[in-house]
Amino acid sequence: MRDNAYLYGEDAEVPELDTHMVMRRVELLKENRAILYEVHYSKRNNEKIREIDNAISFWEKLSRMN
Repeated sequence: MRDNAYLYGEDAEVPELDTHMVMRRVELLKENRAILYEVHYSKRNNEKIREIDNAISFWEKLSRMN
């Protein structure tokens, strides 16, 4: 991932991410994923679980960039 200056321009004032907001999103995603894993594996919505995993990865990457 490129840095903010590269993506938004040298003079752009990009607001910082609120760490609490990011971590809360990750918590909610993980809670939802845990609920989905409670379903028997043969009836589980694996596509939705993959999408949730991608979202978790996305938000965790953003929090590390901050």
